[in-house]
Amino acid sequence: MSRPAAGVRLHTPRDLQAYGRRYGLDYRVPDLSPRAEAPVVRGLVREFSPRRGMQLVASDVEVLHRYDSRSRTRSPLSIIVLLEGRAEVALGDQEPRPLGAGMALSVRLEADRGLAASQPAGQRLRALTLSLDEACLDRLGLTASCPGASRVQAWRLPEHLRQGLEQALATPLPDEARRLVLEGLSLQLLAHGGRFDEPAQAPAPRLPPQERQRLERVCRALHDDPAADHRLADLAELAAMSPASLRRKFQAAYGRSVFDYLRDCRLRLAHDYLRQGYSVQQAAHFCGYRHASNFATAFRRRFGHSPSSLPPTR
Repeated sequence: MSRPAAGVRLHTPRDLQAYGRRYGLDYRVPDLSPRAEAPVVRGLVREFSPRRGMQLVASDVEVLHRYDSRSRTRSPLSIIVLLEGRAEVALGDQEPRPLGAGMALSVRLEADRGLAASQPAGQRLRALTLSLDEACLDRLGLTASCPGASRVQAWRLPEHLRQGLEQALATPLPDEARRLVLEGLSLQLLAHGGRFDEPAQAPAPRLPPQERQRLERVCRALHDDPAADHRLADLAELAAMSPASLRRKFQAAYGRSVFDYLRDCRLRLAHDYLRQGYSVQQAAHFCGYRHASNFATAFRRRFGHSPSSLPPTR
């Protein structure tokens, strides 16, 4: 049902070229040569097959050098989901559009136009790509809904679906149970983004680059030190905004509140500590929770199981 495409490791331009041959993409790292051995990203890439004719690729990487990609093969239907990070995408010679956390992109590609994407350095990038072949689309009754030339449609990922995807990727399950969970979530993605003839949910408003950069300062502060006692007034000062503006613009840009984002950073950090063998009390303390009971409640809501049930990585 699933196999690792790569482990938690460093990936060089040569590795990207190998992925490109597998997925029909041309990769380019502007500041490195194709034969360079310097790492471009560091992290984990996993492949799943939720159903015949479906492929789901999940990546969780730290981008060390900016890299660009362009599709070079036909794709009947793909849905790209950004759980964390940012990218710019463009169809053919169109103007690039930003894609932020909590957003999804439905893509149909013919031979005439490819999809280009650029991932800037200095970020954690967590993304999913669901791809379906023609036979699978036909079995699902979706072939007739996306005829014609290349199409791209951006839409906001519903919060319940984002949480379901996050939970499925973080929760250890037997292979068959995970396949069923991912199949259900893949079908939900198709229900929201599988038809180009129906209006998608509106994408997040495009922010000026300066405002986007100031919001990213806040994200970095929360991501780099989630255990700190972060206060809205201090974060607003970091973003050079009023607290009310920060709340509003952060929600619009990332699809969640500042403190929802902080809680997610803390719980992912705690998840890593637990997998390393630390106790529930230690993980709660290290990620900024004063009371282990509050931490356990938040952890269960986020991942669907108690922190004490998470086995350490051997």
